[in-house]
Parts: sequence; structure tokens; C-alpha cells
Amino acid sequence: MHVVQSINECVSIRKQTKGRVGFVPTMGALHAGHLELVKCSLKNCDITIVSIFINPKQFAENEDLDNYPENIKQDLKLLKNLNVDYVFTPQKSEMYLDTHSMYLIENKLSQRLEGVSRPNFFQGVITIVAKLFNICQPTDVFFGEKDAQQLIIIKKLIKDLNYNIICHAVPTVRNKKGLALSSRNEYLNKSQLDIASNIYKSLCLVQIKISEGEKDAAVLKKLFKKTIDSFPELTIDYFSIADINTLEEITHQIQSTVLISTAIFLDGVRLIDNIKYTI
Repeated sequence: MHVVQSINECVSIRKQTKGRVGFVPTMGALHAGHLELVKCSLKNCDITIVSIFINPKQFAENEDLDNYPENIKQDLKLLKNLNVDYVFTPQKSEMYLDTHSMYLIENKLSQRLEGVSRPNFFQGVITIVAKLFNICQPTDVFFGEKDAQQLIIIKKLIKDLNYNIICHAVPTVRNKKGLALSSRNEYLNKSQLDIASNIYKSLCLVQIKISEGEKDAAVLKKLFKKTIDSFPELTIDYFSIADINTLEEITHQIQSTVLISTAIFLDGVRLIDNIKYTI
């Protein structure tokens, strides 16, 4: 495994690389969910590049940039054990020069769900993803379904900007109680992790009710709220039942495949999760 720290070195290496090049962008604090993305790349591609970069442009002033979990030594050890080819660990000062003033904006999908609570989040995400695509020039990229809206937007980025890249969606990895793995889970103690598992259970309850015939979105939203409100530690940021393609909110009867998603606060830690229901 070779650790690459500069953009020029990464570009130089990529020019010498042939075959399918898989790319997994991360912000570090790697867990089994990240490693599943890496394993998918190793299985499908000749060369795998993993980036580790905590992107400051996707954090608002009141968010957890300064406290975001970071353990580069452990991350590199995990990646070495998987026989990853290259790990790209650029510095913020090189990725965002003092003169940097160019950002990408998506005007539809990013305005919903996460975009309402975090208005500049996706601007930061797609800007850094585009920069990393340009530097690493992958043939294949791997993103998790846990960040469903992000995955949908990245696919749109690839299509709209004509990147010759295949985007692979990798299923969400969960712990034994169903909690979606996330770097922010590191903020939680065991008791809080147990409470957080009720987020997924509540999503599954909605999914079950739909399968039993309840298609009224308003009724389902009330059910979810009632379930989450039974846990005083949990506070709903948003709950959504939206069209899987447009992310437009379903306000009446569910008649097509939907994304059922939520963001929940647990003692100040913001957790997101989702499931799909296919008709």
C-alpha cells in the first residue's frame, strides 16, 4: 500500500495506471461500512484508491468539524490489511488554496431532505467529490446507500457533468441491533447506541405498515413521530417519505417506490438513516 499526500503525485501515479480504477472517498474514522465499500472496489477493479480527507466545506459553522473523529494511523492500518493499492491523504491547504472560489451547486435534489437542515452541505460535498474525481480519474466509484440523498446526487453529478465513471451503490452496513454504522456513532456510549437503534426499528415499522396496506403518507408520518417521541432522548430533525427519483415529498397516497428517510438528534449527535419501499 502506498500513501500519496500530494495532488501532483496522485495525478502522476494515475497516468501510469491501467485497467479499472476503483475510488472510495472517505473522511476517515473508518468503520465496517467504509471497509465494505473498499472490499467492493477490490473485488471489481484492478486498482483501488481510497481518499481520506475531512472536507471543511461541507460543515456549517455550528457543526462538528473541530470534533469530527480522526484516527489516521488506525485508518491506514485497516486499509493496509485489505491490501489497498493507494491511499490519498491530501492537505486542506492544497485542496483549497487561499484563492479558491469555485463551487458546484445542484439546484433540485440538494434542496430537499438534508439540504433543508444543512443548506450548504451538498455544495461542499459535490465540489470536493468533483475535485477528487478530477485528480484520481477513477473508472468506478463506490458510495453507501446509508447516505441515500448523497448517492442520488453523486449519480446526477456523474451524468450531468459527463464523467465516464460507473457509480456502485453499496448496501448500508448495520450493527446487530440495526443501527447504521457511522463515524458519528463514536460520539455515543453503549446506552446511547442502544437507544439509537430505535431509529431503524421505527423506519422498519413504517415499511411494514405500508406492506400491510397503509399507503397514506400523513398517517405513516404520524406513526413514525409517535414511535420516536416515545424515546425522550430522540428528537426528529426531519422525517420524509419521498419519490426515490425526484425526492419530492409524497403528501397523499404512496403509488411508487419511495425513500423513507430521517435525521434524528440524540443528545446533540445528528444521525441519519433510510430504507426504501418498492411497489
